Amino acid sequence: MTIIQSIILGILQGLTEFLPISSSGHLVILPYLLGWDIPAEQNFSFDVLVQVGTLVAVIIYFRKDIVDIFKGLGADMKAKKLGSTSESRIGWFLLLATIPAGAVGLLIKDIVEQTFGSPNAVAFFLFGTALLLILAEVVGKKDRDLSSLRWFDAVWIGFFQVLSLFPGLSRSGSCIAGGMIRNFDRKSAGRFSFLMAIPVMAAAGLLSVFDLFNIPNLASFLPVLLIGFVVAGVVGYFTISWMLNFVQNHSLFVFAGYCLFLGTAVLAFGFFFPAAGSVTTSETPAVQEMPLPGSAVYIPELDWLAPAIATCMDETLDAPLPLLQSTGDYQPTELRFTFPFATVTDHYAYQVGTQSLQFTLNPANPLVALNRSDLSALLQGNYPSWRQFFQNCASCSYSSAGSASFDAPITLYIYPPESPYQTALNQTLALTSGQMGSALYVPDAASLLAALQLEQGAAGFLPSHWIPSGTSTVSITDLPAAALDLPILAVLDTEPDEQYRSFILCVQDSL
Repeated sequence: MTIIQSIILGILQGLTEFLPISSSGHLVILPYLLGWDIPAEQNFSFDVLVQVGTLVAVIIYFRKDIVDIFKGLGADMKAKKLGSTSESRIGWFLLLATIPAGAVGLLIKDIVEQTFGSPNAVAFFLFGTALLLILAEVVGKKDRDLSSLRWFDAVWIGFFQVLSLFPGLSRSGSCIAGGMIRNFDRKSAGRFSFLMAIPVMAAAGLLSVFDLFNIPNLASFLPVLLIGFVVAGVVGYFTISWMLNFVQNHSLFVFAGYCLFLGTAVLAFGFFFPAAGSVTTSETPAVQEMPLPGSAVYIPELDWLAPAIATCMDETLDAPLPLLQSTGDYQPTELRFTFPFATVTDHYAYQVGTQSLQFTLNPANPLVALNRSDLSALLQGNYPSWRQFFQNCASCSYSSAGSASFDAPITLYIYPPESPYQTALNQTLALTSGQMGSALYVPDAASLLAALQLEQGAAGFLPSHWIPSGTSTVSITDLPAAALDLPILAVLDTEPDEQYRSFILCVQDSL
């Protein structure tokens, strides 16, 4: 989820939570229409946080009412009498109205969760919201206020709140409609509806927060989601104020018309663009059905990474994969750790680290820096000895040992043409193997390191991981710092699920 998506959905939640047009329905519909493919764990986390945001908004807005209700309940306890004040009566009725939604919600939880993945189901439930709002305007006499509220009214409105468990059936709309059908005026019905939201949203939010902390890597995307939390709270606060003033003098027909329009638009969109929403659900079915990697493979140049890969598999995967070394082409059943020169088109590639190549010498060599042009002349074999090279290298600088006494023959080592190291060198320095005809091949970095330590005149490019302390490395003064950096990639044929993402992040952290 991006910051822009978080802000937009936060505004949407803040507006629609307290307008009778269904916030949960809009949070399903908008990503569907815009083709947003939000990962399941982020989608769930966001829904939890924005609902808590609007809960904070309603608590702040009705803070005086809440304090008065708790004072009234305290007075009831002292007097040992229920409903000793008008505020305490409201408090007891709010608790009574909450019971139906809590009880029924536990019974049909699985059914409700299935509808959250179906925009068409949301569209039909929006029609249901429109019907309730029209019924409330037609049937209700609108001549009662909250001072006349009775226990049957509270239970009645509570059962209307049960309808809002389904996305598309507005909670505020259902509760306001239930109150108006019992002849309460719009503002009183709206006020009781918003107060009813506090215990329901608090209970749902508390349960969801526990699940939230069990999500792996929550910290990696939590800052973006918190932006939506703040936006939903601020927008929700002002929406409550606007809605209570609006319904005092206006009917609910405008909201009914909006629900009818939106439901129709969603059904039409699904009819004319049937494939558009197929990949926008919180968990893409195609990803779930595709096979997970059957083995973890690393190229020989990343042999040093194998212990970290094995450790991370033990820590993050239910069943560690077979760990293999391979120089062959990428296979769809592999999770392959490689450099970017492998073909990754149409695959999922994640960078887990960087391996840089550095020009390295025998410790006795006094050379510490030169430019790219002089390096090319050296690599092309234009000089037989280091003394002759030093005499013609205007850009060279040396260690305190100086260069006068160093007259070893130059022995350059390069990697085989198929090596990713040599590919990177050829591309960066614009060289070909033919231009380095006097150079000697070494099969790998370990062999090059041994040659550099044994031969005074030896030189070659070592990967940073293979360079021990005390080894001489040479700065290429006019070469960009990252020119010889090779990104280490984790490549898969299918999008990894949360478990495999955790594994890849673990390998990244080990570097």
